[in-house]
Amino acid sequence: MTVKFAPTQAVLVTAYVTIGSDATNGWVRYRLSGTGVFTAAQTLTATPSSVSFGNVPVGTTNSQAIQLANSGTQSLSITSASVGGAQFTISGLATPLSLGAGQTASVTLQYTATGTSAANGSATITTAGSAPPLVISESGTGIPATRTISTAPASLNFGTEKVGDALTLPVNITNTGNSSVTVAGISVTGIDAGAGGGLNGATIAPTQSATLNVTFAPKNAEQMSGNVTVTSNATNSPTLIALSGAAVALSWGESTSSGVAGYYVYRATAPSMSYAKLLASPVSGLNYTDGSVASGATYLYVVTAVDARGVESAYSGFASAVIP
Repeated sequence: MTVKFAPTQAVLVTAYVTIGSDATNGWVRYRLSGTGVFTAAQTLTATPSSVSFGNVPVGTTNSQAIQLANSGTQSLSITSASVGGAQFTISGLATPLSLGAGQTASVTLQYTATGTSAANGSATITTAGSAPPLVISESGTGIPATRTISTAPASLNFGTEKVGDALTLPVNITNTGNSSVTVAGISVTGIDAGAGGGLNGATIAPTQSATLNVTFAPKNAEQMSGNVTVTSNATNSPTLIALSGAAVALSWGESTSSGVAGYYVYRATAPSMSYAKLLASPVSGLNYTDGSVASGATYLYVVTAVDARGVESAYSGFASAVIP
């Protein structure tokens, strides 16, 4: 008599063969046992074999790509993929999927932090036949979400700019929190300036920076100050960037002398009283904008009239300007 053992599971199996006859001892039981084992012909492996998502801000989802490989010598079929744990999901694997020997496939595991606590789960990949499922352990910890932004520089001083001209300076806006920040609006108040760069409505990822361009274009000769206001879902919103800039306008009466071809403008920094000519050639009008003054300084201005031969008059009376 030949007994055949064909295991369907990798476990120890025990049984009996019972023989009945008209012998004086009647029924005889013959004990059988055997252990089923898997061969390397169909072996599914995962790289990495386990996933730790680490600390994840609440409300944020982190992903990890997993490579599945048939490291055996025969084709195998992946029949299903599932996860255990409410905060874990799996995607990117269409089943059934046949993998030949040495072939690979990818699957993506995700962890979404819904609270500030540790979570554990697993992904289970099942294959056809009697091979045990492949189990990939997963873990992650939810931490409080933070959204803050910083600006560099925190303020812009445009110095002086001529009326009608423009000067653009950049500001770097950096997400210093651990969750994405969405810019809801950008506005400029109190100064002849505008802000651009496509940031309105943009999302800035953690540790990432974006550039905001601010342009100062004075319409009048005066000292100005104001702010760029950046509104977002950051906890320190609204964020203000202080702005300042100036332009000085001079005007004078027409000379009563005949043959006047134009006027030169001179400037001194108090209290030196040493005047320097601001113009390489005379202006024909009766006004001039000084776009090179410095904040906090006091200036004295005088004007001379000049004829076609280049002969200048004496200095006019001086005018002073205090730049805030």
